[in-house]
Amino acid sequence: MATTTLTSESLIGSLCREMAALRQSWQLLNGHLGACGDAQLRQRLHREAARLQRRRLDIQGLARTMARLPLRDPLGASFLLELAGRPLPS
Repeated sequence: MATTTLTSESLIGSLCREMAALRQSWQLLNGHLGACGDAQLRQRLHREAARLQRRRLDIQGLARTMARLPLRDPLGASFLLELAGRPLPS
């Protein structure tokens, strides 16, 4: 049981860090989109934005699943669910 608990805590921490990195990438991407004049590059940046949005939704689904698990400390799963549930800034 301790191994499962440690694994889930590690997973939650990793997903929280990934959400932070995803938000940072999203903000950089928005800045690049605002300054981009090339149509092909804009299209590529929009595809990357869609990929980031899909990953946020994937993490949100994982967070919902983890929140239903009998974790020793469900606070981490709740925090991840809160992070993943926030929309990416526009």
